[in-house]
Amino acid sequence: MWPRIVDAFRRRRLETDLDAQLAYHLDALEEDARAQGLSPMDARAAARRAMGGLAQAQEAYRDQLTIPAVDALWRDVRYGCRVLARSPAFSVVAVSILAIGIAAATTIFSFVDAVLLKPLPYEHGDRIVRILERNPSGSTSWFSAPTYLDWRANNTVFEPMAAMQQGLLTLTTTHDTVALRVGRVTADYFKVFGIRAALGRTFAEDEDAPGKDNVIVLSDALWRTQFAADTRIVGSTIQLDNEAHTVIGVMPAQSTTDTTFYGGTAQLWKPLAFRPPFLIREYRPINASFARLKPGVSLEQARAQMDTIGKRIATDYPNSNRGWGVAVDQYADVIVGSPLRTSLLALMAAVFGLVLICCSNLASLVLMRAVSRGPELAVRAALGASRPRLILQLLIEHGILTAAGSLLGVAGAFASIRWLTLNVPSRLLPGEASVRLDARVLVFALALSSVTAIVFGLVPALRGGSPSLAGAMSTRSETQSVATRRWLDALVVAEVAVAFVLLCGSALLIRSFVGLITVETGFVSSNVLTMTLPVPGFPPGSGYKSPEEFKENVRAIETAVRAIPGVEGAALTNSLPLTNCCMYPLNMQVANRPVLDRANRSGGFQKVVTPSYFSALRLTLRQGRLLDAEDTSGTIPVIVVNERLARRYFPNADAIGQHLLVPERIPGKTGPGLDIPWEIVGVVANEKISALNDDDSEIGYTSYEQSPVYFTSLVVRAAVDPSTIEPAVRHALFTLNKGQGVLDVRTLEQRKTASAASERVQASVMGAFSIVAVLLAAVGMYGVLAYSMALRRREIGIRSALGASSSRLVRAVLGQGLVVTGIGVTVGAVGALALAPLLRAALYNVRPRDPWLMTLVTTLLVLIAMFASAIPARRAAKVDPAIVLRGE
Repeated sequence: MWPRIVDAFRRRRLETDLDAQLAYHLDALEEDARAQGLSPMDARAAARRAMGGLAQAQEAYRDQLTIPAVDALWRDVRYGCRVLARSPAFSVVAVSILAIGIAAATTIFSFVDAVLLKPLPYEHGDRIVRILERNPSGSTSWFSAPTYLDWRANNTVFEPMAAMQQGLLTLTTTHDTVALRVGRVTADYFKVFGIRAALGRTFAEDEDAPGKDNVIVLSDALWRTQFAADTRIVGSTIQLDNEAHTVIGVMPAQSTTDTTFYGGTAQLWKPLAFRPPFLIREYRPINASFARLKPGVSLEQARAQMDTIGKRIATDYPNSNRGWGVAVDQYADVIVGSPLRTSLLALMAAVFGLVLICCSNLASLVLMRAVSRGPELAVRAALGASRPRLILQLLIEHGILTAAGSLLGVAGAFASIRWLTLNVPSRLLPGEASVRLDARVLVFALALSSVTAIVFGLVPALRGGSPSLAGAMSTRSETQSVATRRWLDALVVAEVAVAFVLLCGSALLIRSFVGLITVETGFVSSNVLTMTLPVPGFPPGSGYKSPEEFKENVRAIETAVRAIPGVEGAALTNSLPLTNCCMYPLNMQVANRPVLDRANRSGGFQKVVTPSYFSALRLTLRQGRLLDAEDTSGTIPVIVVNERLARRYFPNADAIGQHLLVPERIPGKTGPGLDIPWEIVGVVANEKISALNDDDSEIGYTSYEQSPVYFTSLVVRAAVDPSTIEPAVRHALFTLNKGQGVLDVRTLEQRKTASAASERVQASVMGAFSIVAVLLAAVGMYGVLAYSMALRRREIGIRSALGASSSRLVRAVLGQGLVVTGIGVTVGAVGALALAPLLRAALYNVRPRDPWLMTLVTTLLVLIAMFASAIPARRAAKVDPAIVLRGE
């Protein structure tokens, strides 16, 4: 067998050798005949008779060189290519539809596979969990160092366990001061994830102890950008927050930009040392804890034990932990999150619908072509071709189309994946997700191509494999069979139904996105520059000698930035708009009401600002007054609240003049002080705090003068393009303090855009799918109606000859299109109503089942159906009965 396979690939050379050998033997026999006295002509004839026929010898030898099945297949492939080349319009349309479906499906699957299906790129990633506290309202919360130490000491379900606190620090070089994101972690942090340093090492067991924590591990991205990938960096000393730190390792490459792995976003890691300021239960600065389940321990067992530990802590420390619990979640579920999972599954469902439309379109195209090729197939059958032989030939033709469409589709998917990975904001996807066209995605594309070939090729092939010669040659063969018509109508119904569902879904997402970007934010975002200014020291503020020195620095920054030409106003705040960073819980209660223990208080967040914050963002005052320069440490503590807080706590009374009891925040101390009364002096419009869809945050605004918390960000309102004043702002800050770092410089419009990035991507992709689906449905409807009219020309000619008017014929064709569309819309409406609730988590202020929106989609599809039916209808009206009947 193997020698024949080898010979098949060198067939041409072997045939040449055979011809040479046959010619040699023929010449030798002819020479012998001449030696016997025959004439040249008789000698040639005698030699040929002796050889027994050259053609027969050549054919016999060729049969030995080939594998009959392979040879027959190759002939069918060549014939199929010639047939498809004779129908370029059909071939181009079919390949294009296939390419669109495969490219779209492969692109979305690559994201679904990277985010939802692939295992985490960590050792024993399926056993890694994240641990947080759960407050009495049920939401998760950061936690204190003593609580973490209790968890670590008392559990028996985890192997390594580690804590992480994300923050900022400044790197001082000979040329610049750079603000960096740091992950302060306990010593076992990298052991939890099973990650080893690419250069050097990670933290030793005792390096998270106070006094031993001046060591640093760099991310690969920071090592390359700030230290030029110098391998000698390990062991060297760098200045961080004006303190010397030794670089002990560099982590392996994970991202081309900042590292977004190992539970957070960090550019370098430093040991988290629990000094005395941390050891207070009411102080909850730790962002998360991570652990790895011991072998054989289930997630439910871990949750049960941690619940027991949490209840014991709540009992022992009621003032800080009464009613609090512990949340243990699979890390793989944490990094994806419900909104992202819903979005990806919705997009995968949408692309599945698009593939169904592509298959329906292809099936109708191939079925119509099979009918038009009836005479050819019937003649081949009459000449002896068996039914399996004809079916195989048709399947080979469809396989050629599928192969061409698949190659184009994979190329389109490669381009789409590359474009999306470059343009989709990195924060929308977990850092662990590596989206690329790898072997798994290629296998999916191959499987999809195979299924598509079977779906759109098998039924037409079976139909075309049993032709009737008499029927094909009959002059009445143009009458469309009932079975064929039902098949084609069913395919159009399916296309319209899927297009309806996709249109409804994309319309909901687009309406939600438009509502999100046009929502009232409470501030004016145009011409506003924002940036974060890390405060030196850890805990933040420890680099200042006193609160007065810090407040003086705040005043100096505000004054210096205001003096820049083109600046209309400047302010500082501990938390920028559209971010949930750095705010303190208000932990408040209304004065003269029943006293609540601090562990169960609510009341939103405290935002610390300079009085100019309200004018810089143009927040609207609803009642009372704003903070001003007279509100200092020597005057009565005052607070401005947003409307939401005022309505909740004072629904039937005037909030102005009321007092809120809030624990005093003592500069330089981590624990809260005694409750002090803050007088409400003003109510402002609700500001979007964490995101554009934040409709819940309750905020109290206090001033740095009366509550100097050590977190600062700068807000600058400009009279010009804010990006043009950025260099001047940086220069002013550098002039005041050469060690002042600057981070995350963006305009407020850019922050607003980033807040809606997920919704924008989702609406754009769904909208693109819907447009393609509608176009394909229109093309499919037009093709089916045009083909139907072509087959009914004789019928239409007779009806016209018997007196049917052109308008009546037009109405008949339009009616056929509208009936099919109506059935498809009805089926699609049922599907849309059933699937709409699945999008609820991705929508903002939009009802999943909106009757007006569904009416709009129905109207659109009906108009498209009328347009798609118009050309076949006009052709039907122009049929000349005399020409048609003469053709009979």
